[in-house]
Amino acid sequence: MSWIQISSPHAHNQVTTDQVMRQVLLACLPGISALTWFFGPGILINLLFTVSTAVAAEALVLRLRGRSLGLLNDYSAVVTGVLIGVCLPATAPWWIAILGSLFAILMGKQLFGGLGQNPFNPAMAAYAFLLVSFPLQVSIWPFPAPPFSGSDAGWLNSLAGADALTGATALDAWRNKGLLMADEFWADTSRLAPAMTQAWASVALAWLLGGLYLIYRRLINWQLPVAFLSTLFIAGAFVWGLDTSHQAPPWLHLAAGSAVFAAFFILTDPVSGATSLKGKICFGIGAGLIVIAIRTWGTYPDGVAFSVLLMNFAAPALDYYTRPRVYGQSRAKKGLQSKEPKA
Repeated sequence: MSWIQISSPHAHNQVTTDQVMRQVLLACLPGISALTWFFGPGILINLLFTVSTAVAAEALVLRLRGRSLGLLNDYSAVVTGVLIGVCLPATAPWWIAILGSLFAILMGKQLFGGLGQNPFNPAMAAYAFLLVSFPLQVSIWPFPAPPFSGSDAGWLNSLAGADALTGATALDAWRNKGLLMADEFWADTSRLAPAMTQAWASVALAWLLGGLYLIYRRLINWQLPVAFLSTLFIAGAFVWGLDTSHQAPPWLHLAAGSAVFAAFFILTDPVSGATSLKGKICFGIGAGLIVIAIRTWGTYPDGVAFSVLLMNFAAPALDYYTRPRVYGQSRAKKGLQSKEPKA
């Protein structure tokens, strides 16, 4: 009897890690440009500190572990540094950027074995650490204004020492509006809320442009970002409908915070997130619900970092119960059904 050997239905992807990371860095350029335009060159200074520190920390750990420094060529440390740098305010102290990068590489990545072994997103772990430890330094942003706009340019005055033109995001301004009604809040120009919202909405559009590029290059799936952003809008609309005068409108949840950035550049992390398609959708929905809960009833105005970390905890369970159908099987085996029968 002769046997005929045929190839298995495996898909081979020729894209390497360094190529993926370079594409992610390219996709970050619109968001970085928008942040620099509205909040000043402090963003670029943050990136200088975070990226250089991340690469140096990665090189140190590789040397201590006796591994080749050629592993730095995968650009994963550079991407981690960039993701931390764009989360920090343009006026953040230099030591905040360095400390965040050190925590991300040492505690969020290399402590668990390096690239591909980390259970949590290193950038969000570092940002959550900074937010809890140094809430003031991480929350205060300069008042947005484009450069070359005259003497009233917000970040130019902020660099000159005009602390009155610094504040937090529009979400934080909304949380601290007190007893003001919604109409009164938006009409109060002294709070600078309209200008802050316009700037952050423009930044969100820039991150959306980069995210669409990643989808176009098929580096990420569209289902997870859509699930996350849709959940934010729908859940935000439900909460807003309960009290339209004191709850944030649903569009503010998308435009005024880091939602769009997280949807395309954080939640889509293939290591710390869910891997199955159904799991990714559940991952996005869960993260969206947690963000709305924190923004509505929590003490932090945004909550994206904490929602990502909490869903990182849930990622293994999501993959366990949302396993796709194995090739050759009639249906997928989920949860306890996937265990082999005892002899």
